[in-house]
Amino acid sequence: MMSKHTLPARFEGLQAFLDWAQPTETLRLSKRESSSLEDIREFYDAMLADMPEIIAYLRDAASYAQADASTRTLYTLMLSFADASLSMELHKSPTVPDGMPWEIWKPEHETSGWSKKPAIELKPA
Repeated sequence: MMSKHTLPARFEGLQAFLDWAQPTETLRLSKRESSSLEDIREFYDAMLADMPEIIAYLRDAASYAQADASTRTLYTLMLSFADASLSMELHKSPTVPDGMPWEIWKPEHETSGWSKKPAIELKPA
């Protein structure tokens, strides 16, 4: 499958994993849970090897809103790595064993009107 997304030149070795660069938390979770543990490991190992450079690159990049498209794709790929790391390091499974099916859970920040909710005020007891 051809992707319109690209990565910064120094991370071209990760091009094979662009299908992991999903734009929302729900889509990233769906990608992880629909992948085999072997596919997750392949992605995880490739990202882990470059993670120090990825973090340094993103630390030096402009803010997300001002970053170019390839840098934003790299950032999204890093978010997918965080999801994949749960499968590899904690669950040893693409899904959360004995967990709630992801289809019934929707991240609040992906629901309509979430940004209009009143701010939470923290007050001392």
